[in-house]
Amino acid sequence: MKNIIFIFIVLFQSIFSKEILISGAASLKEYLEKNIQEYKAIDPELTISLNLGGSGTLKRQLEQGGDVDVIFLANRDYMIDLKNNNYIFNEEVILENSLVLIKNNNTSSNNGVLAIGDPKYVPAGQYATEVLNNLPLKDYSLVYGKDVRSVLSYVELGEADFGIVYLTDAKLLKNSKVIEVFPTNLHKPIEYSIGISKTTKNKEDAEKFLKFLRGKGWEWLHLLNCL
Repeated sequence: MKNIIFIFIVLFQSIFSKEILISGAASLKEYLEKNIQEYKAIDPELTISLNLGGSGTLKRQLEQGGDVDVIFLANRDYMIDLKNNNYIFNEEVILENSLVLIKNNNTSSNNGVLAIGDPKYVPAGQYATEVLNNLPLKDYSLVYGKDVRSVLSYVELGEADFGIVYLTDAKLLKNSKVIEVFPTNLHKPIEYSIGISKTTKNKEDAEKFLKFLRGKGWEWLHLLNCL
């Protein structure tokens, strides 16, 4: 009898548990973690899990059947493609960013190793490639990171002399500095688009959290003004 009651409780919890999983671009880490923590005060019964990575990798995970409720990527084209192929209900841009060149504090020359995100999977690397095509930097060799935070780490640890990252990443620099903010006309607009997966089992709570994020743009602006 006890076993039957236990099984019933487990089934009840699995059916009625409140949980959403968010797949978010690596550059959104601090922004999402802060807002998830704040949202707990609004809905303490909701569990929000976070899956961070390169936007291209997260897109493929959803396309391959990954269990995702909300997806938040740094490349709007990816999100439009997901919408057109019926993986998400809709997409909307709620944040924007800029691109910067960073330099390790121990680098004395103007040439060396330049780290960027792998343009096959990482939007920051795609934007960086556009910048390099429009404004070539001289005498450098390229290394690729799996996401923009990997690029940041390469430069911070001295494994690369320079790196191209988002402006919002500059707040995390300790052993490096920003030496240039690239004009926005050198690359496509850097837009973060969010959407709800069509396979979500908790659309109502996903929509409520998305609505909450729409009103938190000022926190993102604070990160953009970090220089």
